[in-house]
Amino acid sequence: MKSASLPHGMAYGDSAEPEWRRQIEAWRELVEECPRKPTRGRVHALRVATLRLQADIPHWLAGCGQGDRCARAAKRWNRQAEKLRRALGPVRAVDVDLGRLGRLRDTLAGPDGGKLHSSRLCLRQIDQLERRFRQQRRAAQKELVVEMAERRRRLRRTSLALEMGLAPLQLHAATASFATIREQLAALAAEFPELNEDNLHEFRMRIKGVRYLADLSAATDARAARQAAAMGRMQVAAGEWHDLKMLAKKAAHELGDHDERGGLVALLEELAAESLERALALCRRTMAQLLRPVPAQRPARRPAVLKFPPRRIEPEAASAKKIRA
Repeated sequence: MKSASLPHGMAYGDSAEPEWRRQIEAWRELVEECPRKPTRGRVHALRVATLRLQADIPHWLAGCGQGDRCARAAKRWNRQAEKLRRALGPVRAVDVDLGRLGRLRDTLAGPDGGKLHSSRLCLRQIDQLERRFRQQRRAAQKELVVEMAERRRRLRRTSLALEMGLAPLQLHAATASFATIREQLAALAAEFPELNEDNLHEFRMRIKGVRYLADLSAATDARAARQAAAMGRMQVAAGEWHDLKMLAKKAAHELGDHDERGGLVALLEELAAESLERALALCRRTMAQLLRPVPAQRPARRPAVLKFPPRRIEPEAASAKKIRA
């Protein structure tokens, strides 16, 4: 199995190669594979791998000065990573929209969806949107392949320089502690004192970076694993709302005057509104749970020492002792 296909945090056997190096090598494999065949899975995997490295590298370099070689190499790589993410964005966005439309089609074509008077209209409009989105996907894919071919050498060169800069730092166990993650969550809560529709997407993007740090410690720290799982639930809920909201806007733009009352746009807007309420409720509740004061651990009680009374010598035993003497 190629390292690029292994999920984050999975053990790689007994190899002495550090995790950070495997992470960079897996990213570099995806950079090579993605332009050859930019499937939905590869585009998504490369985007996630890039985001993870962008979140992990500042943590790895926390003790380095800004003038150090490794910090300069990280900055150069990060500039290329930002350009790569922008290039992947259009393809990834269309893939998300097509996946969302496919799931909505399954719902509308099922027994529950058939009860809606507008289900047939929505299904026709989904067909129309899917044709349009597939055209956009093909065009975006061509642009992505061209841009990645132009940037391939720079992406490789900057990643190799990053490896050389990180190698002397001995980053074998660079993880974020439960307390560090909690501090970042508290800072995020102070920055977003009241979650609403205007800031939920930005909150989701910020919580994603903190979750990646929690993932670093999840394998060895059960508390960090619970933090990562909770943040993952918030990220999924907020992401579902954002996907529906953006899809509703795109559907309104593509369908234009052809959208009829009770059609797909109205359905998507209704689903987005419901998803927003669920996401806000879950995020508020989960943040409160994550920031709940940690109860102080009581000192372990020393086991009681059982004391037995001194053994009494019975008269018969005493007499026998004298006789034997």
